[in-house]
Amino acid sequence: MALLVPTEGELALLDVMLKDALSTDEDFILHLYKNNYTPVDGTTSTDFTEADFTNYVNKTLARTTWNAAITNGSSKAESSYGSSPLSWTCGASGNTVYGYWVQGATSNTVCWAERFGTSRVLADSDVLNLTPKFTLNTE
Repeated sequence: MALLVPTEGELALLDVMLKDALSTDEDFILHLYKNNYTPVDGTTSTDFTEADFTNYVNKTLARTTWNAAITNGSSKAESSYGSSPLSWTCGASGNTVYGYWVQGATSNTVCWAERFGTSRVLADSDVLNLTPKFTLNTE
């Protein structure tokens, strides 16, 4: 018999993973990357080249800012970060940004990564907005 996690279990598990501190109070750090790379199972932080366009800074994802998990239209448990997107405004020196990765603030463990469907070329005054989301679904 296949494992089944009911919807209420997906919601509870997602909240524990992202919002609760469990045995550590480690936050997450979101980094944008500029190398043409597709994350795989064996990905580590050394596989990414962090963006360095003018005004770029990585963003701390505090556990307390994750929204409570909800069921989206397809019965998947989903949590998004904050009430507004994270935003970067490029200064004089730009980059092509291919995606982002999220790692533990103290452990430096890559927790997840996402390559954008289309890379984003950032030049002077361009703005990149991103709302991190995490979705759970049993197969």
